[in-house]
Amino acid sequence: MNFQEMRTFYVRQIQDDFLPYWRKFVDTEQGGILNCINNYGDKKLSDHKFTWSQGRWLWILGRIHDLNKRGVFPDVSQKELEQRMAETYRFLTEKSIYGDSVCCYLLTRSGQKLKDERTGRYDASIYADCFALIGMSQYTKTMGMKENVPVVESLYKSIVRRIESNDFLTEPYPIPKGYAVHGIPMILVNTVQEYILMRRRLGLPCEEEIAYVRGKVEFILDRLYDGKGHIREHISDTPDSAGRMLNRHVNPGHTVEDAWFLVEFLRDFGGLEHYLPRICEIVKTTFDLGWDKEFGGLLRFVDRDGGKPAGTLIGTPYETLIEETWDMKLWWPHAEILYIFPLLYSLTGDEGMEQRYEKSRAYVFDTFPNRELGEWVQIRRRNGSPQDKLVALPVKDPFHIMRDFLKIIELCLEQGA
Repeated sequence: MNFQEMRTFYVRQIQDDFLPYWRKFVDTEQGGILNCINNYGDKKLSDHKFTWSQGRWLWILGRIHDLNKRGVFPDVSQKELEQRMAETYRFLTEKSIYGDSVCCYLLTRSGQKLKDERTGRYDASIYADCFALIGMSQYTKTMGMKENVPVVESLYKSIVRRIESNDFLTEPYPIPKGYAVHGIPMILVNTVQEYILMRRRLGLPCEEEIAYVRGKVEFILDRLYDGKGHIREHISDTPDSAGRMLNRHVNPGHTVEDAWFLVEFLRDFGGLEHYLPRICEIVKTTFDLGWDKEFGGLLRFVDRDGGKPAGTLIGTPYETLIEETWDMKLWWPHAEILYIFPLLYSLTGDEGMEQRYEKSRAYVFDTFPNRELGEWVQIRRRNGSPQDKLVALPVKDPFHIMRDFLKIIELCLEQGA
């Protein structure tokens, strides 16, 4: 695997393609980013701001700034990055966070809080809080701003308190009664690790937080792992649940994304030697199960036995999502597969990881890039053609692709490239 060529390629992707595209949507007046954009990327649909996206954008800016300290992006201005980070952080802390350190899910451009239509609440999704924390932690770490710690710490404690007391929402896909889901421990592994990295750089203790994440890692790799190479997205111990679609389906992109969360935590804080063989098995099995043998690319959802998800239904919005979008090709899983295979190859030297990366890279860069405008056409039909269809939030997401490109660049630097 040629890490030098890889580094050069992904640096150019960010510096010459993605950042110029997203600069057009920066809100220089109110802070943050305006990313309610159509799938093709040429039309802004709304000025509303999802907290989820603002936190993600802040993380991206901070990580680019960190790499720029090492001279990675010579054409990117540190001053501009610092200004955008400050504006986005201010928007999040002054407009989104309210009450007992809770984040509003959706706001107007100027920061007026909007209630979720279905639930009638501002705090419609704990995932919004988590992505705000990820961005705020990265910014605070990047700039060494110890004065931010009380606000960031309060949000962290609020997230943990609400999750552990089961006092949270996950709109637009509520957790079905009687189920535990992969998404919650998964997001906590990534979120709290970013918080830990902030504390560690600032010289603050983090043993308690490390132990908390380790419990989530073990839940995923011991409890959600089915012994056959799959991570279960939903689990329920009731006798009548085994044949349900919720119990049978596999989310390949989610599994692959979580795999590198798990690897990075275990590598940094201990335990990777024990779990690495299992993680490699999960990634290979899930990728091969999800790969579309007819058109190429990763299917959004598959049955644990392969193909279209099967099983009985209980009438949840998430099941509707599975049925309607299972064969679509989305941007974010295809960004995740670009990082996981070089990462695992660097740890194992397994040629199978390199082969899967090359296969993924060929498909991704033949399918997703928008040759006219830059960035990617993020939502595709099974055959790879553009699909103008809402699949979660009505946004074009600035996060997954650049995050994985940045992770690849960091990996290349670690490999001496």
